[in-house]
Amino acid sequence: MSRPLPLPAPRYAFALALIVTLALLLLVTLTPAAQAEELVLPAPQDLSGLSWTGAFAELHTKMMREYAFTTWKGIDWPALYDEYAPQIARAQWSGDQLAYYLTLRRYTQELRDGHVSISAEIPQAQAVLDAAYARLADGGFGIVPQRLDSGAVVAAWIQPGGPAAKAGMKAGARIVRWRGRPVNAAVARVDIALSPSFPTDARRDRERLRFLTRARVGATRVVTFRNRGAASARTARLIAIADDRITLTMTDERSTLVTEGWPEKVVEHQILPGNVGYVRVRFELDLPAVLPGDHTPTLQLFRKAVADFIAAEVSGVVVDVRANSGGSDQMVADMMASFYDQRSFYEYGEYLNMASGAWEIWYCDEATGAFTQRDAGIWIHPLSADERYVGPVVALVDNGCVSSGEGVAMGIRRLPHGKTVGFHGTNGSFGMVGDQAAMPGGYVVGWPYGRSLSASETVQIDSRGGRGGVAPEVRVPATWRNVSRQLRGRDVVLECGLRELAEMGPR
Repeated sequence: MSRPLPLPAPRYAFALALIVTLALLLLVTLTPAAQAEELVLPAPQDLSGLSWTGAFAELHTKMMREYAFTTWKGIDWPALYDEYAPQIARAQWSGDQLAYYLTLRRYTQELRDGHVSISAEIPQAQAVLDAAYARLADGGFGIVPQRLDSGAVVAAWIQPGGPAAKAGMKAGARIVRWRGRPVNAAVARVDIALSPSFPTDARRDRERLRFLTRARVGATRVVTFRNRGAASARTARLIAIADDRITLTMTDERSTLVTEGWPEKVVEHQILPGNVGYVRVRFELDLPAVLPGDHTPTLQLFRKAVADFIAAEVSGVVVDVRANSGGSDQMVADMMASFYDQRSFYEYGEYLNMASGAWEIWYCDEATGAFTQRDAGIWIHPLSADERYVGPVVALVDNGCVSSGEGVAMGIRRLPHGKTVGFHGTNGSFGMVGDQAAMPGGYVVGWPYGRSLSASETVQIDSRGGRGGVAPEVRVPATWRNVSRQLRGRDVVLECGLRELAEMGPR
């Protein structure tokens, strides 16, 4: 069989595009700034008809120009191109669709942004994704490893009858070595190309732990472990079995819409024992009319919950935004109006305006989707005194809380009588999503073209340097008892939140 001719180095296409981009930026810098009369957002681009290398060069140039957090995160775009363009070229030269897809995934993960995504849009693309799992993660060893605050990696859950259980490993066992290496060295080498994005270093460590105990079906791993109370460690050889990816499902930290789909009700509330109000908010959007369920507007459901809490004279309120998928920033500000007693700033939205070539602050009228005013932000306007809850409030958070959901956590944390509680902080991905490019093979890469700014016009919540999001002011300790109880179905975070409310006391 004849081989295709070697392709020209793809960096030349990118270099030409880079020169054009820099020239345009220089032109904008040297000419007087024009006051754009309207906001022209970057438009999605269809690159699917190009070669893999040509499409990658165009994608890279577009993202370099339009990604919202290049400066904030310190993205070195030329270095990224030098690393990943040759991999794309090799995949094209050999016709390796799986290598092409995994390279795109690893490239997008470099931005450490939960809003940067790659999705499979056609059956052929989904088939490649399935092949990737077959190679890297369809097999399991019956272990959920988790890191404790002590730094130890323990088997927080053991699958009954699974490979680890048959080898004598018990829940709580400390994993000492994996594949012949000290466990931390093994964790650092785990391939997490199939992982969701990991904006923070803590999330990256947890994703590596999730995929540490995944492999192709039939793969073998040698593990050294010491069961709780045992005098010495044991070494065993485990063989991966098909298990419906159970350990990945158990530890999936993505948001509600990804893991569960559309719910029948966006907001649910109840009064817990001890006369504490509890409200769970899954996202800040109204349920689409075409779907079954309760179509009461989400803001109305939230305000009804607060009204019921006020009528019941609850001692405190828990707002649960764990796994919250985000949505409308204006809705978040309107929700916070139930707790604030004075007008307070929420955010500026800053976008790349293609009409001027500059990043500009614009206010979006979410009722119409139109950007109507320059240099205007979103504010929290308090409700009337009898509609506001003035007692203590805690927000339950986790790393599945993303985008506008993180705004709820931020709003509650800023209250003098509000706190955040959780094992981990929120995702650290707060940008405005909308830019994208269709790629060869049936994939679509998406990313944010807008960013949220504080009153001082600095980026808020989005991660950089491995840190970001809204951290829990009251952190649930990652002890063996807590992580094992959580995996067995006990809501340890809620229990901690209720204790915190009791300590805060009435205002």
